[in-house]
Amino acid sequence: MTAVKNNSRLIIVQLLYSYYINQEKLLFDFKNPYKRFIKKICNGVIENNSLLEEKLINFLDKKFDLKNFEIIFAIILKSAIYEIFLYKKTPFKVVIDEYLKISKMFLNDKQKNIINAVLDKIAKSI
Repeated sequence: MTAVKNNSRLIIVQLLYSYYINQEKLLFDFKNPYKRFIKKICNGVIENNSLLEEKLINFLDKKFDLKNFEIIFAIILKSAIYEIFLYKKTPFKVVIDEYLKISKMFLNDKQKNIINAVLDKIAKSI
């Protein structure tokens, strides 16, 4: 597994989780060589939330309702979708692989399988 402390996407997910739970301004008061990237993705996900949610619902199996999943589930998928469709600077296979690794840290097996299926649909659509 990727070294967790150096994984910028893990930091992204944690910051976005804090933002959506606390409804407070994002704080980027930490040192990280990828701070600019982290800030760009976090702000992009927040600014494009409606568009990302719409895309996510299109990729999510119709039998699932996004409202029934934990917020971390949506954050992982929205972050991946933002990077793949709007940021486009990292190969989509790398993005998918890293967010799948992150999902294993926070979600149960059923949710991880759903994330895997959604990201697989996204990969096939590219």
